[in-house]
Amino acid sequence: MVLFEEVLLNIMLVSFPILIYFVYGCYTEILNKKYNIFVLGFALFSSLYLCLKYGTTSSNNIMLLFCNVPIVIAYTKKKEIIGVILSILSILYCYYIFDYEIILMLIKYILYFILYCLTKNKINSIEFVSVICVIQGFFLSFEYFFANESSNIFMILNMLFTVLVIYSTTIFIMFLLQLGDKITTLYSNLKLLEKDKQIKESLFKITHEIKNPIAVCKGYLDMLDINNKEKVVRYVPIIREEIDRCLNIMTDFMQFSKIKLDKELVDINLLLDDVYDSFKILNKLKNIELNYVENDDEVYINGDYNRLKQVLINLLKNSAEAIENKGIISINSESDNKCFVITIKDNGKGMTKETLEKIKEIFYTTKEKGSGIGVSLSNEIIKAHGGKLEYSSSVGVGTEVKIILPIINNI
Repeated sequence: MVLFEEVLLNIMLVSFPILIYFVYGCYTEILNKKYNIFVLGFALFSSLYLCLKYGTTSSNNIMLLFCNVPIVIAYTKKKEIIGVILSILSILYCYYIFDYEIILMLIKYILYFILYCLTKNKINSIEFVSVICVIQGFFLSFEYFFANESSNIFMILNMLFTVLVIYSTTIFIMFLLQLGDKITTLYSNLKLLEKDKQIKESLFKITHEIKNPIAVCKGYLDMLDINNKEKVVRYVPIIREEIDRCLNIMTDFMQFSKIKLDKELVDINLLLDDVYDSFKILNKLKNIELNYVENDDEVYINGDYNRLKQVLINLLKNSAEAIENKGIISINSESDNKCFVITIKDNGKGMTKETLEKIKEIFYTTKEKGSGIGVSLSNEIIKAHGGKLEYSSSVGVGTEVKIILPIINNI
């Protein structure tokens, strides 16, 4: 009964850190190779420490066999450096604490390493563990049948039971680690498939968007008669407009694909003043009232001035286009110790719940001649600044969009 309790304790001690590694690896999808090696190494060192410190008593040193489990796992995972370091630590601890025969331990762990070097590309992990158990059985036999005169049948049975449990524990841990590798690989493949799907959808949508203005150009070119000046005067501007639209779609898509920020210290209120001055002239032409409430706080962010201006202009243009007759667009801002919030609100036609859910999707648009890239591009730019773009809207009432940006507290 005592043996069973000690074996169970050692199984828990050696398995617990590795199980944590397995769960953590599956949960966080550890894909970075260097980080993965570090976490695995930490788990194996923890297993060895727990076994040496709490899993062995002077009355039953056979439990030290469990210290081989993290060493063997290191070799099966082809982490020979970790395996060698664990072996050295185990030898030194057993020699100084339990007065083990250091020569026998050196020979045993050297054989482990030689076996790994000779078979790492030839036999599988289970075969490697089986050979290790044979080597371990040989050394146990030597210790108990030749060095220990008081050995008996019960000691032999205990030894065989412990070796079998260690073998089973090692195989079980290896199975879990292989399962973890499969899970992370599956997750990686799913991400690649999802990315491939998004690329195909994007290419399909941009092809569709470019096809429309080209088809319009072809239609007018087919009707164009160079001898008819009236048709030339009427059709050429339309063709030019459609070509410009096509080029704008391509430009927006290229910007969306490669967002690069040139960050510097930006006075956000100065930026808002600049945007207001640039936009108020356009709004006068549409008979739209633009209300701007200046913020007296001195607020700075780390951002790209031109990119942020591009976002604000784009959002204001969307608000203006949503207003069919005379309307009002308001720009407000507020700040706290962490964030600066810019609110753009209009009393336009508003958006349905379905449109609101899809508004940030690339190529989604409700405009007749819209590309569906503007809001997506704006959202990506704000995300690249560590901020958020939040929409709220009601049909017939209007739309409110908030730009939330992190601020710099100490200037």
